[in-house]
Amino acid sequence: MDNEISHHQLLRSRLPETVALNQLLIFARLPKAGANKTRLIPALGAQNATLVYRQLVDRTLSQARQLANERGCQATVCYTGGSACEIRAAFGDDLTYSEQVGHSLGDRLQLATKSAFEAGAQRVVVIGTDCPSLTSSDLRTAFEQLEAHDIVIGPAQDGGYYLIGLNAERAPLFADIDWSTSQVLEQTLQKTRKLGLRVHQLRMLPDVDYPEDLLPLRRGADCHLLPFQTAAGKLSVIIPTLNEEMNLQLALDSVGSPSDNLEVIVVDAGSSDHTVEIALRHGCKVFVGNPGRANQMNAGAAIATGAHLLFLHADTRLPTDYHLEVERVLATPVVCGAFPLQIDAPGLALRMVESGVAFRSRLQQMPYGDQALFFRSVDFYAQNGFKRISIMEDYELVARMRKSGSISLASKPVKTSARRWIKRGILRTTILNQMCLIAYRLGFSDQTIARLYRGEPQKQNLK
Repeated sequence: MDNEISHHQLLRSRLPETVALNQLLIFARLPKAGANKTRLIPALGAQNATLVYRQLVDRTLSQARQLANERGCQATVCYTGGSACEIRAAFGDDLTYSEQVGHSLGDRLQLATKSAFEAGAQRVVVIGTDCPSLTSSDLRTAFEQLEAHDIVIGPAQDGGYYLIGLNAERAPLFADIDWSTSQVLEQTLQKTRKLGLRVHQLRMLPDVDYPEDLLPLRRGADCHLLPFQTAAGKLSVIIPTLNEEMNLQLALDSVGSPSDNLEVIVVDAGSSDHTVEIALRHGCKVFVGNPGRANQMNAGAAIATGAHLLFLHADTRLPTDYHLEVERVLATPVVCGAFPLQIDAPGLALRMVESGVAFRSRLQQMPYGDQALFFRSVDFYAQNGFKRISIMEDYELVARMRKSGSISLASKPVKTSARRWIKRGILRTTILNQMCLIAYRLGFSDQTIARLYRGEPQKQNLK
């Protein structure tokens, strides 16, 4: 902890002199546009990002109130970003409030838990407001497990944690942690092992930091947490890009201009060329997201409002009246659709490649991403979208979808660039694609398969 923290600041962080034996601390910030969920702002805008944050806070506080009523614990909001009066007006009079103090998250966690134990608490559980799947049952389990363990921790899917519970002050757990990274959980667990502490881990849950993290909220009861809803009769075309200025305009021309029934979302991965400017001129919704095609497509789908979703590669052009084909296919009892593939270059060898793709797509029902996969949004959200892997995300999703229903092809083909076949050679590209598929089926990691695809040297431990 920084020694410059004043005595006055320490007093502001203290809880009431007497607290319940079980103390639940909720770390929260005053809802204010531009100050909440800043990593969602590029996709949602400041106002909508704050609306999402407010919904997440309200849901978390609802679970906290339910626990307090059931178990008799005390719920305290450890706040920042506003005055005590503003916080109380925002969150209600039935909770206890304590201002966060400290320069880092570690400082603030350490001071808040220290204050709770000094006031008489025997078990302290700390949560944030980013985890919509957290329930009062999870909180109840955390307190129960503290009766037999020193530490309870709720691991988050991004490598952090959404909950930490303690039965005594443990200042070392909050020092020298790389906060806001994927190393937080492992570094914390390393400290518990070094200290010889008994640890119980709760179920792993997702939290909401980036646009792609909103995807699970599009399912079922959690839809109300978002400031937008699906519109019947609307198609959302989602295009992931990275330095695609040579191809994007042709792809967008084939999509058409955005309208009431057509939404075009371009999710860029940090292009250094004119990709973003081209998308903006076309009238698309554009934002820069985390790199990786799966992340980009999930992020676009998370904010889409169409009842149908179509995922288009930036070097692929859709056929005329493609939207009618999408409607026709999805009006039948299928779970996924795609287009036949036409490669935009002459030559018998490429025609043979197209024939192989047609066989795989029609008879094996395994179209790939360059065939413009499309779905009913409800089906896509039910499957939680693309798996967050660096390659083979299209193959993995189609294989998963195929288990729940049939997959059909449109009658007209998409036309895709021949650049990857020309760059590497048709035979080599075909063999490489098959090697990647075999490696995936054998259980090799997506990082290993991506290195194989890029032609990079492989590490000794391939699995």
